Amino acid sequence: MSLVDLATAKRHLRVLHNDEDAEIELYTSAAENIVVEYLDRVVLPAGETLPADDPASMHVTPAITAAILLMLGDLYENREADRQQKSDAVMPPAVRALLAPWRVWRNVVCEDEQL
Repeated sequence: MSLVDLATAKRHLRVLHNDEDAEIELYTSAAENIVVEYLDRVVLPAGETLPADDPASMHVTPAITAAILLMLGDLYENREADRQQKSDAVMPPAVRALLAPWRVWRNVVCEDEQL
């Protein structure tokens, strides 16, 4: 499942050579996985048939594409772990803002909870 093609990814990263194509494809796939997991939905490229048994499935939107590209840029630019950083890894705020309207928010009830 590729929601963003290599040419679009390279344009976003402003990469003109082919030397890093394998890495860019890897980072693009990782960015897509991060976004789709955050959305908690099945996201398919435009034109693919949505599964009838999954009402939460959807086609990729421009906002989702932009979020994937922003995550890709973050992964590409920050390839090494920052040993100075003390906080947990977080999704960039712009990515969360782009995805918020499309995210499935689920209520989880713990068995130990008493009402």
